[in-house]
Parts: sequence; C-alpha cells; structure tokens
Amino acid sequence: MLHKADYVIGQIPLVNPMNIVDGRIVPSMHMTVAAETKERLSSYVLKTGDIVIGRRGEMGRCAIVTSTEDGWLCGTGSFFLQLQKAVTNDYFALFFSSEFSKKYLNGESVGSTMNNLNHTILNKLPFPLPPLPEQRRIVAKLEELFSKLDAGVAAVRRTQALLKRYRQSVLHAAVTGELTRAWREAHPAPTETGAALLERIRDERRAQWEAAQVAKRGGQLPLGDGWKSKYVEPEAVDTSELHELPEGWTWCRLDSIAEMCLGKMLDEAKNKGTLQPYLRNVSVRWGSFDLEELKLMRFTEEEDERYSVKKGDLVICEGGEPGRAAIWESETPIKIQKALHRVRIKSKSLLNRFLFYSLRHDALGHYLSTYFTGTGIQHFTGAALARYTFPLPPLAEQAEIVAEVERRLTVLDALSRTLTDELKRAERLRQSILHRAFTGRLVPQDATDEPAAALLARLQNESTTPPKARKARASKTSLASKQLSMPL
Repeated sequence: MLHKADYVIGQIPLVNPMNIVDGRIVPSMHMTVAAETKERLSSYVLKTGDIVIGRRGEMGRCAIVTSTEDGWLCGTGSFFLQLQKAVTNDYFALFFSSEFSKKYLNGESVGSTMNNLNHTILNKLPFPLPPLPEQRRIVAKLEELFSKLDAGVAAVRRTQALLKRYRQSVLHAAVTGELTRAWREAHPAPTETGAALLERIRDERRAQWEAAQVAKRGGQLPLGDGWKSKYVEPEAVDTSELHELPEGWTWCRLDSIAEMCLGKMLDEAKNKGTLQPYLRNVSVRWGSFDLEELKLMRFTEEEDERYSVKKGDLVICEGGEPGRAAIWESETPIKIQKALHRVRIKSKSLLNRFLFYSLRHDALGHYLSTYFTGTGIQHFTGAALARYTFPLPPLAEQAEIVAEVERRLTVLDALSRTLTDELKRAERLRQSILHRAFTGRLVPQDATDEPAAALLARLQNESTTPPKARKARASKTSLASKQLSMPL
C-alpha cells in the first residue's frame, strides 16, 4: 500500500469506488488532483474515522479512513459518512459488507447499466442496532474469526500463485526440451537434423503452392517453368538472439508451416449471402470456446471456404487479448469475424497442440507481446503472426511433449478447481458468520448494557438539532462527492 511519502509533491489522492478494496483504501497514482484546489474543495476532504462508501458499480464497498488517508479527497463515485455515537465505525463497516446489505443495495439501487446508490436508498437501509458494548463484542469476535479465515484464504491464494508459476514452468520446459530430456536419452537420436527438418518443410510448402497454382488452371500446366519464379520463399529465421535448441530441433516461422487467414469484416449494409453463426473475439478463451451467445453474419458461397474454421484449425485473437487461442475440435465448421485469425497447419511435421502450447508459453512469458502493434490497444496483425517464430522438435518428440504437458496440466486444473471451490466456501462461511453477528446469535448479550433505543433517545436529547443528510455542493472541477450524517 502506498503512503503519503509515495505521492508526487503537490498532488492529492482521490478516492473513488475502484480505490475501495477488501475494506481498505488502495490509492492510485492516476487518481489525484492538484493540491492548490484542495481549499476550494473543503467539503470533500476526508478525515480519520470517516467511512467512505462506493456509490457506483459493486454495492457494499466501504472503508474506514485511517490517518494515512487523512486529507485526501472523496471522488464523485463515493459517499463519506460521519456516524453518531450510537454506532461504532467498525460495526457499521462490517454490516455494510454483509450479504443482507449487498442484496438490499443491489435491489434498490438505480441505473440500467451500472448500479448507483443515492442518499434516499442509503438512509432507508434496515440497520440492526445493538447496545454499544455489544457492538464492540461483535466486532472483536468477528475480527478473531476472520483473522483465522483470512489466513486460510491467504494460504489458498499463495497456492494459486504457485500453481500459476508451475504451469508456466511446465510450458517453459516443454518448449526448451527440458521436459523430454530423459525421453531423448532413452530413444535413438533423430535421423533427421533440425536443418534437414526445416528444409523438408520448405519443400512441402513449395510443393503445396505449385499444386494450388495448377489447380487454379484446371490441371493445365503453363508452358515453361517461368511461373514457378513467382513463388515467394519464407524469410529465414534470425537466430542471433534465440536460445540454443536440443539436437534435432529447429526454429521455425509460422508462415513456413501454416496458412493464415483473418476473418470477415462485419458490415450489415454490404454483407451478402446466408446468415450463419460466427466466432467473435469474446468467443475465444485460452484452450476453449464460449458458444453461448453466437451472433449471425451473412456469408456467400464463395466466402464459405475462406472464412470457415475446420476441425484442427487454431483460432487466434487479433485484438482484445492478442494471441489468445484455442483449437476447433468440432466436426462442424464455423465462420470467424475479422477480429480473429484462422491458422491451418499445412505440414505433417507440426502438431496443432504443440503450436498451441508454444503460443500459451510465449503469452504467459510476455514474449508474444513483442509481435504486437499499438501502444494503448494492441493488435496481433497477420504480418506479425506470419513472423511468429517457435521451436520445432521432431514429430515423435512433439507427441511426447504434448502428452506430458497435458498429463501435468490436467492435475493442475483439478487442483485449481479445488482451490477455487475453497475460496467460495470461505466466502459462504464469512457471510454465515456475519449473518449470525447481525441477528444477535454470535456473542452473548448482557442485561446491564444500555439499550440502543435508550442511547438514541439520550443522544437526541443532548442535541436540539438532529443531524441531517447534507448534500455537498458541486464544484467546478466536477468532484461531486457526498457527505452524510446518518441518524443511527
């Protein structure tokens, strides 16, 4: 967490809903305002003990302002409260994070695309108010129980991080040959060197091009061999900055071994043909497809082959998360939109699943991003995809690598699901504990405690003017936060 000394001199942090995380205020260097504006925005200055509540997006976000955040500013997406002495800040904040509070706020909040909380909704929130001593006992007990629960959750999250690193290490071992080191020692050396393998792949590529040219002419060969000079050889791989490969492996460019095609542009005014389902960027997950909400686009008969994805093809995202990929396993072809590349392997020397794991490794290791264009929104263009370079082992070793990777990742996936289930169980337990706390069943009651109703009456008698909701004035800088004293 950043502290005051970490901020740029002359800048005041701004607190909006995204800065409220797990009951704490987590500042952002991108959410600040100039210090000279602070005097004009005095109505929005936070003080130690204030409660900040997010009024947009995820309901139930709140945090107590500590001395670290004293003097910061409440942003337009938040309220901040100053509670009466009838309720402690800790008790209120814990109740606000309860499932009951969240369900109420979600049901009452306004907005069609994003939930919004206002003063009226907040003031009507049903609030169980026990005596002050009981509030403190509840908070103490919750802190005791949650400290143990949080320790368990932290251990699960650490294990998740370890699994993520292990997944990357498995893929790294796969594409560097370390995973099959023992396998290579137990099997004869490949009869084909890496250089010979690459040469054979180039011969296959040229033969396929020539066959396609002949097919275009209805099987009629042109006179002479001049037409063959139009063939464009793939560029050689520059290995000067690439690591050394095991014997029998070679570096290979994707355009040497596969055919690539970008999907069709969505243009309802110009597109013709029959309506057919197609894959979008959001349809592609790592290693799988989401086919729940497929849309339709028109394709002509001439476009069927060009934009169809067939069994065994890789589908790779051009934008969004560039490089995200999955293999189409269905016997039924499907079309793709322009946001996606189709990669169809044209050589028997490469397994599609080996190529997929190479892409996954390079994406996790951020090497793949060196092929992307753009600074804000990145793209994996067709030209860049054609240049994509990956290590290519002999076919038998590829099969061994794929089998071993999938064996290990299957175990990791099962462990990941178990950990996810444990986090869900922990959250259910947390909410169960909160439910007991706010229904009077967590800590014993003490008959000597001053009743909450009597405390409220006494506090109101001490003040001739009861606290009211106060709406902060909008400022020229459009920092329209709200301050509220709740009659609790």
